[in-house]
Parts: sequence; C-alpha cells; structure tokens
Amino acid sequence: MERSEPSKANNTTIDIMKILTTNWINILGVFIVTLFYAVILNHSDSNLNYNIFQSVVAGLILICLYGMMFWGLFIISLIVADLLLIVWSQKLLKQKLLLEWLLVSSPFIYWVIKYQEWISLIGIIAFFITQLLREKLIVKAMSV
Repeated sequence: MERSEPSKANNTTIDIMKILTTNWINILGVFIVTLFYAVILNHSDSNLNYNIFQSVVAGLILICLYGMMFWGLFIISLIVADLLLIVWSQKLLKQKLLLEWLLVSSPFIYWVIKYQEWISLIGIIAFFITQLLREKLIVKAMSV
C-alpha cells in the first residue's frame, strides 16, 4: 500500500500549530519578567520584611493566583490575534506583530492608567520585547 502525500488541509493545520507554538516566548518572557519584578518589589518593601524565599513565594502567588485573569485573557488574546493576523499570511510580519502587541496590550494599558497596576506595565514592556524576538521564531518555523 502506497503512502499518500499529506493533504493541503493537514499542512495548513501544521502551519497554524507552528505559528501558535511560537507564543511560548511571550508567555515565558512575560512570566519571568513579572516574577522578577514582584520578587524585587516584595523584597524591597520595608513593611513586609520578607527574606528572598518568602519574596519568591509571594511573587509566585501574586502572578499565578491574582494574575489568573491576566493569563487567561493574555493567552486567549494571543491565539485569536494570531489566527486573525498572522496565520494566513506572514507578509509584513513585524508590523502585524506590533499591531498584535498593541491590540493585546490595550486592556492592560487601561489597567495601568485606571488602577495604577504597575506590574501590568512591566508585562506590557516584556511582551513588546518578546514580540520582536518572536518574529525570528515564526520565520524559522515556517521555513522548516
């Protein structure tokens, strides 16, 4: 029995998954930078008197539990924006990634302005940097 070539639909699904899996850099980058910020903030607060271990645990609780709404919205927004902007055409990739950054960051910019949630500003900046790094990952993934 001969093995047939993969269908075009199957290749499209694989391409979509290749692009979506490049979001790991955004998630990891934002997580690490916001955790680092939270640890420094907790450790430097003279009212708390935390040691470094307590600062790390408090930072993890802040980011993972308090930030659950952030992570949910962030990941869903990334997937939807990728499906709408990047999956179907990688032309003008840098501009599309910057537009995606602006669209996904908009609610978090609002949080910074309205509630002075400065950790969101740190996340927005980290997301901007990881979007620029992600361009190389997408180009590499689509060339394989």
